[in-house]
Amino acid sequence: MDLFVQPSQNLRGTVRVPPNKSHSFRALMMAALAEGTSRIGDPAVSADWMRGVEALEMFGASIEPAAGNAWKVVGTGGRLRTPEDVINCGNSGIIFRFFTALAACCEGYSVLTGDESIRRIRICQPLLDALISLGAWGVSTKGDGHAPVVVRGPLKGGRAEIDGADSQPVSALLIAASLAEAPTELIVHDPGEKPWVGVTLWWLERCGVAIENQDFRRYRIPGGSRWGGFETRIPADWSAAMYPIAAGLLCPNSEVRVTGLDPGDVQGDKVVLDVLREMGANVEVAADGVVARTSRLRGRKIDCNDFVDQFMLLAVIGACAEGETVLHNAEICRHKECDRVSEMYNALSAMGADVEERPDGLVIRHSRLHGARLDSRSDHRMVMTLAIAGMVAAGQTIINDIDCVKKTFPNFIEQMAAIACDVQKS
Repeated sequence: MDLFVQPSQNLRGTVRVPPNKSHSFRALMMAALAEGTSRIGDPAVSADWMRGVEALEMFGASIEPAAGNAWKVVGTGGRLRTPEDVINCGNSGIIFRFFTALAACCEGYSVLTGDESIRRIRICQPLLDALISLGAWGVSTKGDGHAPVVVRGPLKGGRAEIDGADSQPVSALLIAASLAEAPTELIVHDPGEKPWVGVTLWWLERCGVAIENQDFRRYRIPGGSRWGGFETRIPADWSAAMYPIAAGLLCPNSEVRVTGLDPGDVQGDKVVLDVLREMGANVEVAADGVVARTSRLRGRKIDCNDFVDQFMLLAVIGACAEGETVLHNAEICRHKECDRVSEMYNALSAMGADVEERPDGLVIRHSRLHGARLDSRSDHRMVMTLAIAGMVAAGQTIINDIDCVKKTFPNFIEQMAAIACDVQKS
């Protein structure tokens, strides 16, 4: 399915963004490891969620929908059984990394694989090496550090080191090590994406796991941790909110309200509001959400590491801002659903932008964008980002393979059309 985007202006109205995927998945995992029954209200249900449900049931949990847009989870109490079949992680890096570590808590052999991006882009060797240091065993079947992987426990604890550029292996180790036979000391070199690790630490603390964190570089995790069931409601997604906010800032004569957001939540992407303000954005945080109005923006240098999911959107914003915008410390974006640095360079170049690719990011200068036919690379954030670019470009933009947007914002197109964005799928 393709998305046809025309220049848009006079945006008005309210957008309610979906629940946050990171919170949803951590809640699901912690509930599946808990003793007793948990209830998760308003999770972000997607193909990734359903794969997570299937895999956690293979580990021994019981999970089913419940009344009131909730899910009921009967946990394993941390006593996991070895899956009887291969765990297919699909396109989800979080499932691949988190469940690879979780499999190290099982006595038998577990096999995990996924789609092409999991098998070729999402490297897992550093995680496997750390699990081996903690007494487990793991191997990449192709010998290239990618899926498929085979893992066997038990995880005994001890001391491990890992590169922290990608937060998912670190989060995976923190959760799995809490179930290990003995305490674990985890040393993280060059920690990055700290807010995502912060979300994991928040969930562990909520469940009573007392982890000692020294500046995201050294952790001490108690082994044999157990926690009880809980009830929770998943907050709205600050990452998804940035797309309608950007539309409100960039499209002429516009005012867009995004509701349901919690300014006190631990999600890291809310910091992007401060970055946008420094660029001159007229954004207001109200009690019921955020209001974004058409703004004249100025380019600046931006360290993207704490909010790498917004790297591509900031590139589009940079193309619309006066002067030059430098996006740096984002090399990890090359190892997401696609190489987001190169693919964003390709897309903006096709739209006529003055853009330069660097190893850890992009340099973008104020440009007059024009419509183009663009490839989403099956990346949900590419779809949403390129849609915003199409709204401020001259002429029609066509984006292919847009079904992947369901991963984090299933009704993105309908919500944007409701505030007068000229978008239509076919």
